[in-house]
Amino acid sequence: MKKIRDFSQIIGLLENGQLNPALSGEVSETLNKLYDMSEGSQGATFKGSTTLKLSFTVKDGMATIAADFSSVTPKRPRKNSVFWVVEDGALSTEHPRQHDMFTPRAVSSEEPTRQSQ
Repeated sequence: MKKIRDFSQIIGLLENGQLNPALSGEVSETLNKLYDMSEGSQGATFKGSTTLKLSFTVKDGMATIAADFSSVTPKRPRKNSVFWVVEDGALSTEHPRQHDMFTPRAVSSEEPTRQSQ
């Protein structure tokens, strides 16, 4: 009679050998998401987890093992947008106390006077 006492063997046998590659893929996907989030965010820490749950049922000496796993990663950070609140609660992309540098303005046709020194 073959006895299985090693947990890694049990994992390798679950779901006819399909659980291990599926779980490995889940871990890889979680790490890829965390890596993508960390790109361009020097010094920032992103945390995630993968959880494996095994449920055991024993009846008349026969054991049934059901496996489930899930992963959690943080929400991808979104960029902020800046607006100015102006009269009547409206929003503007232009600072209300500054003149727009790129708005065309009337040009005087007169030659400016120069002062001699």
